[in-house]
Amino acid sequence: MQLQTIIEIKPFTEKLNHTGKILMLGSCFANNIGEYLQNVKFDVLINPFGVVYNPFSIAKSMKSLIANDKITENSLMQHNGLYCNFAYHTSFSASEKYLALEKMNAAGQQGAEFLKNAGTVIITFGSAIAYRHRRTDTIVANCHKIPAREFEKINLEIDDIVKITGAMIQNVRTLNSEVNFIFTVSPVRYLNDGAHENQLSKSRLLIAVNEICRTNPRCRYFPAYEIMMDELRDYRFYADDMLHPSKIAVDHILRKFTDAAVSNESQKIIGEITKIAKAKQHRPFNPDTAEHKTFLSNYLEKTRQLQAKYPFLNLQEELEYFGKI
Repeated sequence: MQLQTIIEIKPFTEKLNHTGKILMLGSCFANNIGEYLQNVKFDVLINPFGVVYNPFSIAKSMKSLIANDKITENSLMQHNGLYCNFAYHTSFSASEKYLALEKMNAAGQQGAEFLKNAGTVIITFGSAIAYRHRRTDTIVANCHKIPAREFEKINLEIDDIVKITGAMIQNVRTLNSEVNFIFTVSPVRYLNDGAHENQLSKSRLLIAVNEICRTNPRCRYFPAYEIMMDELRDYRFYADDMLHPSKIAVDHILRKFTDAAVSNESQKIIGEITKIAKAKQHRPFNPDTAEHKTFLSNYLEKTRQLQAKYPFLNLQEELEYFGKI
């Protein structure tokens, strides 16, 4: 008896591999995908502006990367003793102007350079609800805990999301014609505005992404939202807050992502890297024993062999760890 709805995913035509660069933009689920890919040694840059939830702010972030815009003192504001910018996450804020500018511009520069050679951009839309700062008439990526009265809540319309994202895709391909796009809708539930508002928001995103992928070549959709809502339809697959997917759920979604979107050769590499990663996590009771030193020596040799076989992998951290004999 089938006790689960299985979400069938057709294999992607353009697959990820370890020799290509991958830029991640979007909600916290973009971080989940990006961190997984980094851990299995893909060349990934995750959210150079920090977490971004709505499609308008994601498109604005991308426009800034294409132009390699610089943040100036005039674009900073001060709130609760910190200098911040509406385009950047709170983690970039600082108590000194020069520190904030340094962090933001360094991240922006890194993102601009990375985008030029990226083979794939993976974008996760989190919400179709955005916030406009009344005084500056700006849709913001982050409100920085500024009082709510200074913002107007906006429900982004499907046609507007499709239009601005389509323009973003074309602009990126003017800079980098070879880039492919993968879109996802975050499975995280945003219930601050209520369950119904969350469903309406996700629905607009799903319809918009479907149209974006239909009308733009080399754009694919990965159904992370559907896997969470249907295949993992049980609260045991949620974290303690009952909003975010649990680690088990995230791992399951990422396995399905790997099967659909990662090349066969890179899947083999992931298998070999995973064995080495598990060995690196091993914590012996007695690290000075001959047995543990033999363990380290064996895995040092395995890591060297893997590095020689795949010279494009960055295994320096593992080589240094197992080399402590």
